[in-house]
Amino acid sequence: MIFEVVTSIAVAGLAGYSFLKTKGTGTSDADKIQTIFTNADLSIRKGGKTETIRLQRKRKFEGGTEYIYQLPLGLSSKEVIEKKHVLEDGLNVRSNVFEFRFSDLKSLKFDKSIVRQIRGLLKSKRKKKEIDIEFDGMLRIKIYNESMPNLVEWNESLLKPGTWSIPIGYTRNGEIINHDFDKSKHLIVAGATGYGKSVILKLIVTSLICQQPENVELSLIDLKGGSAFHRFKDCMQTKYYSRDPKTAEKVLIEIQKDMNNSFLGVVDNGFEDVKEAGIKKRHFIIIDESADLSDYKNAMDIVTDIARRGRSAGYYLIFCTQYPTAEVIPSQTKRNVIARLCYVVDTDTASRVVLDEGGAEQLPDIPGRGIYKNGPR
Repeated sequence: MIFEVVTSIAVAGLAGYSFLKTKGTGTSDADKIQTIFTNADLSIRKGGKTETIRLQRKRKFEGGTEYIYQLPLGLSSKEVIEKKHVLEDGLNVRSNVFEFRFSDLKSLKFDKSIVRQIRGLLKSKRKKKEIDIEFDGMLRIKIYNESMPNLVEWNESLLKPGTWSIPIGYTRNGEIINHDFDKSKHLIVAGATGYGKSVILKLIVTSLICQQPENVELSLIDLKGGSAFHRFKDCMQTKYYSRDPKTAEKVLIEIQKDMNNSFLGVVDNGFEDVKEAGIKKRHFIIIDESADLSDYKNAMDIVTDIARRGRSAGYYLIFCTQYPTAEVIPSQTKRNVIARLCYVVDTDTASRVVLDEGGAEQLPDIPGRGIYKNGPR
């Protein structure tokens, strides 16, 4: 009888919360967003009247809800996107009342595990919501009921033998993102220390060796003392290896000579690039901590030359830094490298140096969480 009484009281309490919710004491995400818009002064005042962002419609998708808004004339989507963190924090403000649906109650099994089930239900209500904001003429705010996973296990099924397509991450919807170096030849990788930059470089090198063991050639310039690439220095695929700026400059001079020979061989035979020429070999120049080369003008000029001409010769650049500034990532290099992968950075300015837009400074404090951009937004 004690068990039955406790169960009855627990279910009655849950039913009470559910009843209160249906009577309107709870606050929906749409209500919260509208309140945040008001409190954050996201509106336009004209002729003594205030024009606000208006909800047009919403739609459910697997794992969340999308709210679609009409912006008043004079208010830019940028002003809203820059306050994404304000919206996210507001949506995650916790009250002392948990909101339950009737479907939550239906899922309970009235047995000895009822207390554990209720605790699990309470815990599920505390999951952190995350949002994405896009503008395509309408402001689209997607609210995800759960945050992205903190860890994704690697397995051999991610490899694509015989290709230059490398797995670099998963989207929120579980879709794998691959970077195909035969389509986007170069890549800039940036982010604060400890957030995944070196890990992704080791993943790229490992994947290249596993997928193209006979055709990949590597120049590994590890200016953090060799911590990232030392394990690969004796691989048969590694042609050049350096761990200090002076040696790196000498290595880059040799790479440029090799690239020039390859470039002339391709162009003089009437081909646009190595792919058209049917040449299978690709040479990857991977520089970890490019900031340490910024005082070596000749070295940086060669890096820019690789970014400009290397694609035709089959010389592909992966340029990495934890200090993304205009001095570290020269504008000419950047303009020739369309693909960018950016982990957490400390400022909006750093994000714009890498991505040409803000956002990376607002990433959650989770190693491995990043923004991948390939082409114009």
